[in-house]
Amino acid sequence: MMKVWRTRDGDDGRAGGAFQFERLTVRVTRWRVVLAGVAVGAYALGLIAMAPSEIVVARSSNGERQAVGTVWAGERALPGGFGAGWTLMPFASILHLSAAERITLRGPETEASTQVLVRPGRVLIRDLEGTMSMRMLNAVAPGLPFACSPVMRLEVESLALKGAPAGAGRILSGPGECAATGGAATPIAALTGTVSAEEGASNVVFTRAGGTEPVLRARVQADGTLTASVEPGGVGLLPGIGAPMSIDTTL
Repeated sequence: MMKVWRTRDGDDGRAGGAFQFERLTVRVTRWRVVLAGVAVGAYALGLIAMAPSEIVVARSSNGERQAVGTVWAGERALPGGFGAGWTLMPFASILHLSAAERITLRGPETEASTQVLVRPGRVLIRDLEGTMSMRMLNAVAPGLPFACSPVMRLEVESLALKGAPAGAGRILSGPGECAATGGAATPIAALTGTVSAEEGASNVVFTRAGGTEPVLRARVQADGTLTASVEPGGVGLLPGIGAPMSIDTTL
């Protein structure tokens, strides 16, 4: 598209009904350059989005693939028959000014999904719904010294893992069993978890179903520091834990 402005300079005298001097100013909108830039950007994003998932999930130490699909949509296998899939959400990313993706969890007694929003200094989980076996914790963190069988019902509207605290929802865990590595199984009561944002952190507090005394607590601060603790009311709830304790890690 080309736009032309004409400006005429001269004295007040006229010659033949026109100004004596004329200066032509031309402004060109370089739409071809803009279109070319958009095309190159879209092509580059397409290459990244359709690249193999191995770019973000490396092969195992023995060379086996741990994920299938692409950066845009793929799935990673986890021990115990579990899996975690992802799908990028471009329109939600624009709306929330964050990298948005849909995460799905599957496996034995596990079927859940959530939307995750990520930007520098901020990780937010939204609309986490479904069921998840506590055995998936061992699939994600194989070093845990115990394994538990209860199935949790997830009803979490929001939970910040980094950045400004946010939390709303609940987690319902049915009764089951827990066993220390190489030990006998012991019963575990049904639990109710409340998700909230209080005291400058995102919190998840578990109590025995129908009770009010905290037994387990998880606290995530704005910098991503996670403090998980067994409260006095939870002593004996998990195998091998005979006194209140807490651990700190970074998400």
